[in-house]
Amino acid sequence: MKTIRAVLFLMLLAVTACDKGGAFDFVDPDAVDDFTIDGLSLETFPFIDCSTSTSPLRDMVMYTLLDIPYTWGLDVVSGSQYAVWFQLPDGMVQGSAEHRAFTEKMHTDLLRSSGSHGAYVNLIDGVSGVIIDSRDISRNELQYAREKGVTITTKPLAWDALVFIVHPNNKVKSLTQEQIRKIYSGKIKNWKEVGGDDHEIHAYTRDPDSGSQEKMETLVMKGQKMIDLPEMQGGMMLSPYISIETDEWGIAYTPYYFCDRMIGDLRSVKVLAVDGAYPTPETILGGVQGSRNAYPFFSNIYAAIRADEPQESFPSQIYRWLSTPKAKDIVDNSGYISLRAH
Repeated sequence: MKTIRAVLFLMLLAVTACDKGGAFDFVDPDAVDDFTIDGLSLETFPFIDCSTSTSPLRDMVMYTLLDIPYTWGLDVVSGSQYAVWFQLPDGMVQGSAEHRAFTEKMHTDLLRSSGSHGAYVNLIDGVSGVIIDSRDISRNELQYAREKGVTITTKPLAWDALVFIVHPNNKVKSLTQEQIRKIYSGKIKNWKEVGGDDHEIHAYTRDPDSGSQEKMETLVMKGQKMIDLPEMQGGMMLSPYISIETDEWGIAYTPYYFCDRMIGDLRSVKVLAVDGAYPTPETILGGVQGSRNAYPFFSNIYAAIRADEPQESFPSQIYRWLSTPKAKDIVDNSGYISLRAH
């Protein structure tokens, strides 16, 4: 089923993409009409797990379905990224017992995030009923699901990309796909080989189960073996930014959405162009279309659910609702690029 869906998805992309400069008339094979999910409330809402970079979209979906007002703002806990914050529902009094119970429910039960790998593990284990993740299920997670006797169904929700960041003082502004592969396979070791200063390249990586690492291996390396330097491996979404801010000779990779919407102006890094194309929503969509001068390392974010989830359960209804026009509006408002005509 998943293979058939993937083939149909790619066929629809090929058939519906217009010539360069025209509209992108995409057809979502999972699209359904808008519908209402009856009975949803703060008490009945299921836990939707997610990766770090998809947490704003997860939150916006939840707030919309529960009719809770929200706004973008600085994460006051970490101070290191932007996030989506809920506001008081109409009629709720600040500091009241109702407000305290509401806040505790949100933070304790509904706003948790387990990361790309953890979200799939929780879905397989039945901890969450539906997830919104930065990537499709990995080989290791598929194997774990088989061992548990669980089948996972996934579908793409939006477009994202993998981008490369360097220190602002680095002279290099653009790399080719082949140069990036050679850097991360150890064949190019000095910045002067790609138009920069004469200094060793410090190539940072991510932990094996992260969404960024999965995309790096599949989108960029395309099966080529990467350098194996444990001391250069970061274990958090912020690791690439922390490393690059303090290392003038470093290079790292990160999701476009996380970099553009969740980090923004909070960190001092420079995003590189690839093959001369700087990543923007337009060039990423151009990559999807196969246009010239487009950003090449585009990817999807996904919704996933257990195949044995009852059809009328809230997780199943939410999974279907994520393919409605209203859900696509939320995707576009979140900063992702929805699976619709553009």
